Amino acid sequence: MDSPDRIPAARFSLPKSSTPYKEHAEYMGCRHGLAVVINKHERNTVVWDPLTGQQRSVAFPLWVDDAFMGCFCTWHGTVLCADAEDGHVHGDCFSSPFKLVLVYGGGYNTKAFCSVYDSVSGVWGDVSSTAIRNEISASRPSILVGNALCWLISGGDILVFDIEIQSFDVIEKPAEYHVDDRCFQLLRMEDGGLGLAVLSGLVVQLWERKFNCDGVVGWVLLQKTIPLEGMLPRGMNYVLFVGYDEDTNVIVLTTMIGNFMVQLDSMQIKRIGKRKNMWHNTFYPYTNFYTAGLH
Repeated sequence: MDSPDRIPAARFSLPKSSTPYKEHAEYMGCRHGLAVVINKHERNTVVWDPLTGQQRSVAFPLWVDDAFMGCFCTWHGTVLCADAEDGHVHGDCFSSPFKLVLVYGGGYNTKAFCSVYDSVSGVWGDVSSTAIRNEISASRPSILVGNALCWLISGGDILVFDIEIQSFDVIEKPAEYHVDDRCFQLLRMEDGGLGLAVLSGLVVQLWERKFNCDGVVGWVLLQKTIPLEGMLPRGMNYVLFVGYDEDTNVIVLTTMIGNFMVQLDSMQIKRIGKRKNMWHNTFYPYTNFYTAGLH
């Protein structure tokens, strides 16, 4: 994006910490113009508007004790605007009510735990838990599908938390894929359902959760595939997912010569960086706006 719409990179410097543990702050992702940073050593989460610099600190819930902190595990945090008023447009949401979801699990722990913070009440809700076989993928942010937040579990299964009914479950991957975790990408499909993209060589296979004739929901392999061989420069025989924008249905791919954005609906591809090696860091698409004179 070009100026004046591009947000300066300096705005995305992580919020300052009050202790020497700033280097342990982890960026979790963004949604509705808000970003989330977790500092496990401070047992603290920061909801942050990079555009204005405003931030709000939220301490971990009381159930996070030393036993939780001592395990080799994965923490995830995600935020979403909770403003349900007519006419509200997500983006300039820092002054709006929000929900912060904290998820913990994996490693030596065979369970995942989840709790929701409500900014209106200033209180963490009850703890939900579910059994998991592998750790939550540390570098993959959640996607929002309807009322459900979804995280990728190492190996391709999916952790799903429904914010409205407080259900917390695992959806198994659709097939026995034995590929790198970066070959899986959760998707929000056109009809609002949950999808999964899987890289098989230079072909992206698309799966979607649908109801069958008996009213049972399951995975369906879509006829549409995305052949990358004709879209990427020749010689690209190894590709990984490193980002996804749930609002525009754009995936970000890394190759040995750079990074590419692919719009899954139009199949348009755009190169966004040149290199001579693979880039395994995650891309976090961010959009925001503000009303001049109000900040």
